[in-house]
Amino acid sequence: MTALYDVKNLSVDLTLPQGLVGMLLPGSKPKLNLLKAISLTLNQSETFGLVGESGSGKTTLARAMLGLLPISGGQLAFEGQPLTSSRSFTPLRRRAAMMFQDATASLSPRMTVGALLAEPFHIHRQPLPDPNAMAASLLARVGLPAAIAGRFPHELSGGQARRVGVARALALNPALVIADEPTAGLDVSVQGEVLNLMTALKADLGLSLMIITHNLAMVRHVSDRIAILYLGRLMETGPTRAVFARPAHPYTQSLIASEPQPDPRKRRTGPAISGEIPSVLNRPAGCAFHSRCPRAAALCRHTTPELRDLGQGRAAACHFAELT
Repeated sequence: MTALYDVKNLSVDLTLPQGLVGMLLPGSKPKLNLLKAISLTLNQSETFGLVGESGSGKTTLARAMLGLLPISGGQLAFEGQPLTSSRSFTPLRRRAAMMFQDATASLSPRMTVGALLAEPFHIHRQPLPDPNAMAASLLARVGLPAAIAGRFPHELSGGQARRVGVARALALNPALVIADEPTAGLDVSVQGEVLNLMTALKADLGLSLMIITHNLAMVRHVSDRIAILYLGRLMETGPTRAVFARPAHPYTQSLIASEPQPDPRKRRTGPAISGEIPSVLNRPAGCAFHSRCPRAAALCRHTTPELRDLGQGRAAACHFAELT
């Protein structure tokens, strides 16, 4: 497959307020490491799932990929073009769009839906000869009537607001759409409608989708490939079906084992994840997961595992991972 977006050894650091440390050590700038050595590739016309618990760094990674957060190390390339400066991200932002987790809050309450759909054209200085026709076309594409263009965000249901977010993301015909928890806060029936809509649009328009979620059932249903994040580190990557059928990393195994089962006759087949995710302020040494891992050994407590190629398009950051 043809690569659309390449991420190599990406790191993101956050400079903390100096506080007491700054008072005691003038000039010091303590940093918090949010992402470390993230490497992945998004291919053209595929759906890529990014999964992990809250605080794992999923949204941070997405924002860094769009140039919304500064990176402290690594290389980014979109459609083969390196992203090396703030100016180099300008063409990317015309070709990539992000759908934020809170659909209603991401829409300005002072603008009508029609104005919100026209806004990307104004921001990127793209011609827009007929805003009304454009709005009607985009709304029809996501299954909404043209009359919605005259409403304000507070007049929309949750499902309608999410569909408007999808329409807005499609305004400039992007190659990539990054969707952060696209079904959050929606009824189950509406969740299915939104996922089916996004899957159909991907097929019709040749889009690449990157879906950020902690919903394993959703990502299993819609994703071609998957990456598992934990405390800003990649734990495992690979084709979705293969990862769910035979997870290689203990964290992935625990996540899948913890997934609720709709059939009461089915029992868990492996260890459910235990304990709380550590704070990035007190990151464990060695493997980031070792404090919760049922297979942790002395090596895991002191040595950070590299993301290792396991073959068959699979990789895992575990000293003992293997495909048997």
